[in-house]
Amino acid sequence: MPDQSITLKAENISKTYRSAVPVEALKPCSLAFNKGEFTAVVGKSGSGKSTLLRILATLDVPDSGELFIEGKRVDYGKDAALSRLRRRRIGFVYQDYNLFPEYTAYENIIMPLHLDGRVEQREKILTLMEDLRIEHCENKFPHELSGGEQQRVSIARALAAEPAIILADEPTGNLDADNAALIASMIRMAAEKYGRTVVMVTHDRQMAEYADRLLRIFDGHVEELSEALPGGEG
Repeated sequence: MPDQSITLKAENISKTYRSAVPVEALKPCSLAFNKGEFTAVVGKSGSGKSTLLRILATLDVPDSGELFIEGKRVDYGKDAALSRLRRRRIGFVYQDYNLFPEYTAYENIIMPLHLDGRVEQREKILTLMEDLRIEHCENKFPHELSGGEQQRVSIARALAAEPAIILADEPTGNLDADNAALIASMIRMAAEKYGRTVVMVTHDRQMAEYADRLLRIFDGHVEELSEALPGGEG
């Protein structure tokens, strides 16, 4: 029987991009992410962070190894099932927010539910917005929001479908230090209060310090860090 405390598990995954000179973007590694755990993945540009995140998101197929979500092996041969899996079990937070400019904050948050043929429970959505301190943004459009508010709307959208996993790609890359700290605390809250498994890639040392667990990628190798990064790295 699968360990129910493990939400996301990768076994011996690797990825090489084929070109004139093959690039080993991710060397073989095995990782497990627990329910309610916030993991930060750090590393320099080109180290393999984005490749790892795309594989965990089922957006890239590993050259070797297998991926398991909530104990079930991911079948890459079934596109419709993969799309449904992403809509229902994986929430995404992006650096550039990816909000629809013609919709209000509330409408952006419920969009994934509607695309999946579901109807939102308004009170739950409003409570979620209160938790993220964006209840005042309900009827505002993205251009009327600050960068920090837009990113919190993006986090709310990722949580609205009640996924098991939240994957965040440089979520503070466009924010100042104060807003970055607020977003860090909001993402940590998503792990703690809502029990989501959060995996985030970042260059932001401030953001990484909010995580329960720290992984570093260097030249495609993934290693676990048990202590703070040395000054200037990450």
